Amino acid sequence: MAQPVHLAAYSGDPLLVERALRERLRKLGTAERIPLFGDELTPEELASQVLTPSLFGGERVLVVRRADALVRSSYLAQQLERGLSPDTALLFVGEQLRGPVVRLAQEAQHFARPKGRTLRSLAKALLEEEDLPTQAFLLDMLLEACGTGSDQEKGTLRLLREVEKLALWKGAALPKERIPELIYAAQAPPYPLLDALGARDVPAALAELRRLVTGTAEAFRLFFLVVTHVRTLLLTRAALDQGEQPPGPAWLARRRGAQAKNFSQPELIELLERLQELDLRIKTGRIGAPAALVHFTLSLAP
Repeated sequence: MAQPVHLAAYSGDPLLVERALRERLRKLGTAERIPLFGDELTPEELASQVLTPSLFGGERVLVVRRADALVRSSYLAQQLERGLSPDTALLFVGEQLRGPVVRLAQEAQHFARPKGRTLRSLAKALLEEEDLPTQAFLLDMLLEACGTGSDQEKGTLRLLREVEKLALWKGAALPKERIPELIYAAQAPPYPLLDALGARDVPAALAELRRLVTGTAEAFRLFFLVVTHVRTLLLTRAALDQGEQPPGPAWLARRRGAQAKNFSQPELIELLERLQELDLRIKTGRIGAPAALVHFTLSLAP
């Protein structure tokens, strides 16, 4: 019988890393999750925390993100060679994990950025997980979206955002010709607008809307980007309230975290309900997408 994995290291493509981490955590069951950050710990501090029994007993999983420097520590490797207690698991996450600690790991995986057929298979899997159709034309558009924008904007995280956006329409009658309006593969996300909304800076957000909205189709795209952003802020706020690391790479998690702190969870839920009402009014022709964006933005004022 295979021994349970209690020491693992995952690095490389951020989405594939998160999926592998999620699967490992699932297999570890209901153990307490303890999020840590490798660039905020010394090898001595981590060794002490790992090798000291839990004060409250019970199983625990220490998830150490940004661990690239830590896993190169010979001291930490020597301490871990003593063995982890059966009730403790230690999982490292980073960009490029190499070193003596990784060589000790029962499971060590580095995920290259998927391309070609591998990327297409991933896109199909993400659609299937959301119970969405997997037609060839839709996969083609998603793969095109993955290759646009800056290095921080493109890749598998962009793919995930596009699938999440499409999932908002699950169960609705979305004509094929409307799908490109949602994906808009050639355009980068409007970060200044999303940042202004997250900061509750209404004047700045209205100024960005005046700059960005050139017609109904563009407003339609922006509306669903705003819905996705608010939903992401809710997930981020929930993670912060539970003492967990928000999903995504460190730079994006910090950016979202700063914005999420401007809202409570009930406020973000109320905003999503407000967007749902506006979406219904758009679909029934009672309000245009440009006006809906302005209406929502004004509602953020204190």
